[in-house]
Amino acid sequence: MKLYTLIPRILQTIAWGPTRILLHLFCSFEIQGRENLQGLRQAIFACNHAGELDPIVLTATNVPFGRFTPMFYVGAPDREFNDNLFGWRKHLYKSWFFRSWGSYPIRRGEHDYAKALMAHTKIVSDGYSMCVFPEGGITKDGLIREGKGGVAYLLHTTGVPVVPVYIGGTFNTPPSVFLSGRRKISVSFGKPVHKDEFDQFQSVGVDEYKSVVHRIMQTIVDMSHKT
Repeated sequence: MKLYTLIPRILQTIAWGPTRILLHLFCSFEIQGRENLQGLRQAIFACNHAGELDPIVLTATNVPFGRFTPMFYVGAPDREFNDNLFGWRKHLYKSWFFRSWGSYPIRRGEHDYAKALMAHTKIVSDGYSMCVFPEGGITKDGLIREGKGGVAYLLHTTGVPVVPVYIGGTFNTPPSVFLSGRRKISVSFGKPVHKDEFDQFQSVGVDEYKSVVHRIMQTIVDMSHKT
């Protein structure tokens, strides 16, 4: 076990029980597609991003001390949390706690996946699972947008399978709605995408990464229509 995984493991384990209880008390919480995770020791989870609850909801699907725990995250740079949309929560997202939870900010503007995802590539190469939101931010209208190529870069570079994930019910969910008990929250796991997706390409670059990500995002869209 790497030393940097200790605090995320502790925090995620402590939070797991209360989070599951709250989700079952105040929501109709459903997990689908667990069979698609069979045989995987680790994974890169590619999720749609509908709300701020998404990372917590995904973590709640894991079993403490399980094969995908602790989960690490590709986070946004601190400057992107200055939006008034986040209110007081922007201070939390830019604090030590967010980092301690396992979120490592991407380095935007590098125009180089190797530099932008240096920390995340190392974490996955060390044997740990990663959550990526390929859309690059929370949707403004509830629709699933095109994904960016970083998740395909991680797949190609590390060889760790990407699992498409659809998280439903977290869009536009203020505390008043969540506590009302009227909201259904679901997590659906799709079939893993493996590195051999790149075998069709004579060379691999930005365009090829985007092609693979397009297929991953289409899978997520298809799962959204089934929930």
